[in-house]
Amino acid sequence: MRPGERGPIPTVSEAVREAAAICDPEGGDAGVRGLIDAFEDDDRPVTAADDFEETLASTERGIDPDQDTPAAQMTVAAAIWLSSNPDQEHHHREHVLREASRLYFHGEPPPDVADWLRDAGIG
Repeated sequence: MRPGERGPIPTVSEAVREAAAICDPEGGDAGVRGLIDAFEDDDRPVTAADDFEETLASTERGIDPDQDTPAAQMTVAAAIWLSSNPDQEHHHREHVLREASRLYFHGEPPPDVADWLRDAGIG
């Protein structure tokens, strides 16, 4: 992509699916699966979704009220980061997880998320 060109704006469903693939590549986390299911038919562009960040976070809290599923929390963070960075051509897992954590948790992820990131090789 050349400077000044914009890529297509992802839909809510696309952003959540891509984030889920990054955060739960094996597809075994029930919280992540719940997020995919909750947004699978949402074809609105992320830029048209009212309060996209809060909608994702609220849905994740409904799926995981104890906030003890780091992969689901990071799926929300990654979807938000991906939605605000659609022009980046390569969404490498490590880069997305690092930047999403910085953005969503303001550089201070909860301890269980920090442990999950460390286990994923993000230090």
